[in-house]
Amino acid sequence: MDFPSVFIVIVNYNGWKDTIECLESLQNISYPNYQVVLVDNGSTNGSLEYIKKWCSGDIRIESEFAKYNANSKPVCYIEYERNIAETGGSWEKENIIADKAPNQRLVLIRSNENLGFSGGNNVGIKYSLSKNADYILLLNNDTVVSCDFIEHLIEVASNNEKVGMVGGKIFYYDRPDSVAFAGGKISLIRGSGYHFTDNRFNEPTPVSFLTGCLWFVKSNVFRQVGLLDEYYFLYVEGVDYCYRVQNYGYILMYTPHSIIYHKEGSSAGRLSPLSLYYITRNRPYFVNKNVKNWVTIILFWFFYIPSRILRSIQSGKNGIYIIKGIVDYFKDIMLL
Repeated sequence: MDFPSVFIVIVNYNGWKDTIECLESLQNISYPNYQVVLVDNGSTNGSLEYIKKWCSGDIRIESEFAKYNANSKPVCYIEYERNIAETGGSWEKENIIADKAPNQRLVLIRSNENLGFSGGNNVGIKYSLSKNADYILLLNNDTVVSCDFIEHLIEVASNNEKVGMVGGKIFYYDRPDSVAFAGGKISLIRGSGYHFTDNRFNEPTPVSFLTGCLWFVKSNVFRQVGLLDEYYFLYVEGVDYCYRVQNYGYILMYTPHSIIYHKEGSSAGRLSPLSLYYITRNRPYFVNKNVKNWVTIILFWFFYIPSRILRSIQSGKNGIYIIKGIVDYFKDIMLL
């Protein structure tokens, strides 16, 4: 049986505790042909050193979702600086992990600055493309996975050449019976993507939006459509990419059979100043960049300005970050 190569890209920024739990869960998956690529996005809390200690077996992680696997330790890792990794690394280092089992090897890539979600993932995508990956799986570091989640993604992706991306069903980590994502749609009038959180889809189904928490992408999609837009930094970049992929003629699919669990909002915090700023700044950028219908653009602004004013009032002192997001968007658009 043929097992296409899957490169799993994870971006870490000061989140080593979540990251090693994610890595531990990946050690127990059943798919036999994968490579984990971890991009450290300029962490300032010693994350890489803690991750290396986990590799050596010096840090034991155990949770309801990730059972510690002593038999898979130590994990053999190789480490690259960003510029070297993006051009394919080195034969000498690659040879060190070549004969290791997938759950006992790890590629660590160090970025000396925080490139955001888009930039950090782009580093891992470039490395994966240089290694001729068949599929590239983008996975949030604050997730844990079910053992057979990749098989279900491959089944859907391989059934139709027009399928470019596949996403799975995401449950809340702290409320594992509650659905965080079960398919989604893009609203151009709101300049955003929306999650379905019910069980309306019992079988693989085309959708217009997949959350960037879990993307399973054919490598040719990145080669043809391009990489993530790094202007976004955080938030809305996933909406942008889903929209671009569909405009290129590909189909996005959601499958309820591939399951992961997500610590919702642990990276930036739900409604944190960071999230308020970037969501506010990035939504009009998405519309300006992608929408050509003037009626839709006008409707967007009629919805957007009142909703941002209301949200800034509701956010109290954090409302200043919404105002700053709007101001910076207009400053940036004059320069782009």
